[in-house]
Amino acid sequence: MAQRDIAKQLPIGYWLKHVDEVITEHVDRVLNDNGFTRLRWQALNTIYEEGAVGRLSLDAAMSTFVDSGELNEIVSEFVQEGWVIEHDSGDTTELTLTGAGKSERGTIFKLQSNVRRQAMQGITEQEYITVIDVLQRMAKNLE
Repeated sequence: MAQRDIAKQLPIGYWLKHVDEVITEHVDRVLNDNGFTRLRWQALNTIYEEGAVGRLSLDAAMSTFVDSGELNEIVSEFVQEGWVIEHDSGDTTELTLTGAGKSERGTIFKLQSNVRRQAMQGITEQEYITVIDVLQRMAKNLE
């Protein structure tokens, strides 16, 4: 087996950025017919997975992908659509999905699951676990 010249390979930063862009483009294209984007999906799914989530916690969870202003617009749209209810509980506002929100999330989840299956073709579970582990350690090393 011939050894590859690592110096001639594109660096990890390129691949991280490229994969993120490709995922976003593909997810946006697939979800577009339902009025969704990757960001809208991530926000709706995060609220679903948490059951009830404070606005500040949602901001923190989504901060890598979106700024607070854009996230507030997304959440406001969800409230207007009747998918999310805001509950004021003292110092914080909690968000929960309505029945309609859970239904919409189910519809989008099916589409998103197909995207994930396509992205994972030819990648074993162990390979995926290894990649995540390496990326987490790299981040920790530099934080």
